[in-house]
Amino acid sequence: MAATAMLSTAGATNATLYASGNMTGMLAQVGLFPSFFGPGSRLGARAGLLITGGAVLVVANFVDLSAIASVGSATALVLFLVICAAAYRLRANTGSSLVLTLPAAAVTAIVLAAFSVDTLRNAPETFVAMILIGVVAIVFDAVWRARRPAGPDVGGLQDVGASGPA
Repeated sequence: MAATAMLSTAGATNATLYASGNMTGMLAQVGLFPSFFGPGSRLGARAGLLITGGAVLVVANFVDLSAIASVGSATALVLFLVICAAAYRLRANTGSSLVLTLPAAAVTAIVLAAFSVDTLRNAPETFVAMILIGVVAIVFDAVWRARRPAGPDVGGLQDVGASGPA
């Protein structure tokens, strides 16, 4: 069982690293990430993979695994909430059902709130880390959006930034 678990973990880690590395490279090519993540980087064609792998090694070796899992869970819940908001906002284009979208958003928000309260009570340092990671991500995104030229057309949807139409 231990060998199977190790092989499974190694396979999942490998798949995640390569997917993340390729995603960062693609996002760099379309201007949504800094160019040093892309194939034109001084680190070579796999710069995104090297940067992601390095960050994973640092975090995995210096951060408690339960804290990593909690941050991952919070990130997934926030992502689900953002997806619900996008489905609501783009419902005219996508045909999203309000009967499904609004309850999904409400349930996700309730679970995120409960998870946040539980984390704050039982692991306040993890809660602070979750907030700091979110703030850092928002600041980096705002700085990057301010520095780069007008957003690309990604997937048929124009990147209008924070000041775009509602």
